[in-house]
Amino acid sequence: MTRPLHLAWALALGACFTGGFLAGQPCTSDADCGPMLRCEDGACGGRPAGQTTGAATSSDPTTTGASGTSTVDPTTGPATTTTTTTDTTGPLVTGPDPSTSSGATTGAVACGIGRCKDFDLLMVIDDSPSMGDKTATLLSALISFGETIVPALQDACSIHIGVITTDKYGYNPLECQRYGALVRADSNGNACPFVEGNPYATLPDLAGPMSLICPFSVGSSGNPDERPIDATLAAFSSQINNGCNAGFLRPDSFLTLVLITDEDDDDLDAQGHSGSDELPENLWYGAITNLKGSVDDMYMVGLLGDDDPACTWEPGVPPDGAGTEPAPHLRKFIQSFAEDHYALDSLCKPPDAAVYADLMQEVLAELVAACDG
Repeated sequence: MTRPLHLAWALALGACFTGGFLAGQPCTSDADCGPMLRCEDGACGGRPAGQTTGAATSSDPTTTGASGTSTVDPTTGPATTTTTTTDTTGPLVTGPDPSTSSGATTGAVACGIGRCKDFDLLMVIDDSPSMGDKTATLLSALISFGETIVPALQDACSIHIGVITTDKYGYNPLECQRYGALVRADSNGNACPFVEGNPYATLPDLAGPMSLICPFSVGSSGNPDERPIDATLAAFSSQINNGCNAGFLRPDSFLTLVLITDEDDDDLDAQGHSGSDELPENLWYGAITNLKGSVDDMYMVGLLGDDDPACTWEPGVPPDGAGTEPAPHLRKFIQSFAEDHYALDSLCKPPDAAVYADLMQEVLAELVAACDG
């Protein structure tokens, strides 16, 4: 019997995911903390020294006692406690303000990574039939992302992580079955449980990987004519950002764009597909950088096909080819960015999170450098 895709991913995650980056995150049971940590006193691995549970509840974010005010920060969950005290010799000192959605602080503790305060991550995932045998590889990339990039992103003032597919995703509500619309449900039709109710993940979702697994579980029943560039351009349109993707892409955020596909985006390929046709290839870079507004606030990642003999592209294998197709068009597009603003790796890799560790370290180092610069 074939397990549902989201369940298969969850089982695989439990088998190889260490969950070390969940230490200190809020939890209600051991299942929230991965296989290596236990849920102790409401936090994975126990609460850090000096941190108390407080008396706050989810319905009442602040409680006042004799010693001050305990505040639950909605961007990090109930594990964050701040204290307000009055000093007769100086000004009032306050911690994070839970009324600000950006997570910016009013006290001495600042948020952000260098000059970058807010981050948008848009992941473009191929959901065509040829991706059916690459589910475990996608999971490996997600685990590596969770163990390497997620801890750094938690220092941001705010973060949006969204997924689109290379076609009109058929498991979205009918009005959002269009190019560039964010994935709202997995390939079994289960709505993604984003904490804040948006069609994308935010800081509270980073407490655990499960809410990220849902939008990654796009399956492989999509259109075999992949159009990743058309989908990406559509995600920037004002119409979709006032509708299906409301609030996702922000002009002042640092944007990381990730393309994951086992085929190139080209016209009339070996299978007779036309690929993206909104703009000719020589205009892709200019269009996306103009839509973003600042090339300094962009970073590109590509997990693409290549000519590795271990997964030679066989376009005639039913239903949509086997292996991975070399991607000179998408590689050229990504390499149009400055050398320290992109990273490339192969989708032709075994399902092991460690195989993407070097890529994620490179991405993290260059993101930090771009923001510090």
